[in-house]
Amino acid sequence: MSPIAEVEGRRIALKNLDKVIHPATGTTKGELLHYLASAADPLLGHLRGRPLAFLRYPDGPDGQKFFTKNPPPGTPSWVTTAEVTRHEGETARQVLVQDLPSLMWAANLVVEFHAPMWRDDLGVGIADRLVFDLDPGPPATIVDCRAVAVWLRERLRADGLTAYAKTSGSKGLHLLVPVEPTASRRTTAYARRLAQEAAVALPDLVARKMTRSLRPGKVYVDFSQNAAAKTTAAPYTPRARPEPAVSTPVTWEEVEECRTPEALSFLIDDIPGRLDRHGDLLAPLLDPARARPLPTGGGRGADFGGGGEEIDDEDSGEGWDENGADSGEGNEEGGGAESGENSGGENSGGDDNGEASGKDSGGKDSGEGAAGR
Repeated sequence: MSPIAEVEGRRIALKNLDKVIHPATGTTKGELLHYLASAADPLLGHLRGRPLAFLRYPDGPDGQKFFTKNPPPGTPSWVTTAEVTRHEGETARQVLVQDLPSLMWAANLVVEFHAPMWRDDLGVGIADRLVFDLDPGPPATIVDCRAVAVWLRERLRADGLTAYAKTSGSKGLHLLVPVEPTASRRTTAYARRLAQEAAVALPDLVARKMTRSLRPGKVYVDFSQNAAAKTTAAPYTPRARPEPAVSTPVTWEEVEECRTPEALSFLIDDIPGRLDRHGDLLAPLLDPARARPLPTGGGRGADFGGGGEEIDDEDSGEGWDENGADSGEGNEEGGGAESGENSGGENSGGDDNGEASGKDSGGKDSGEGAAGR
């Protein structure tokens, strides 16, 4: 019989706690849940109010992986959901992880947490954050993201905006920027422009095309996750990798001093100590007083680092894919059926789904969340 945990008055049946989820370290599901409970305070701060997508990996990174935005079958009635407008005015419900019981219920499913740049209380597509996903194409690594991240930080600063950094938990780096509530269409356009400027300013380092085979050794600045329908790996989420890697907030000093990929690689056991030393390095994102408006027009780009070159907004660089697949660990780590749509097929990890049947109803939208790099 599965153990029953009582979390703040909610009863949750925990299953398969001894099951190894991350084979490289032998990390079990129970250890994963322990980590999420210990990191709950900062993690919940970045999840609350944001309709989530889950990347489920109940059999570990080598098993079936799939995205879902829909509440899984068997979702308890006490888990908050929100009605979200999706394609062509259609609406569907998505999970809001608002408290510790909801977090532990979701953790019991073995998931990555992916969040949009907007909150439900502001309205669908009214962003309070801006994101840049720096994705290195092999043989480039996170070390090569360093110079791109610093360039973007300074470019944003020229427009009065402050960037904060975190690892993706995979191979890349994410920059997050608090902004005053702004339509996602505007934040996407602004981020797209800065990505183009970066390609002009750093042509030997920044790729203009998303297609991985066309950008070896370069960093792609993915701006598309600012779109209202997209999501990005949340701060502190574990990732579906052989080791229990975590998307970890980092200092700018750590970014600038990075000389090896290992310097910016963090596992679940590293996070409690980092929280003791630094607190939540992304806490400024939660303070409305830190938010700043997007610049009007082109900002200060012509005066900054683009060599004065005019960039035609209509010229998307032939590779800027605003409507393409979400940023790609779908593209990077298998894509397709595993990390994209789950059209109601059997979930091989169904016994980790509580009362769920192991099927995701409404799977046609389940591939919308960005896997993040």
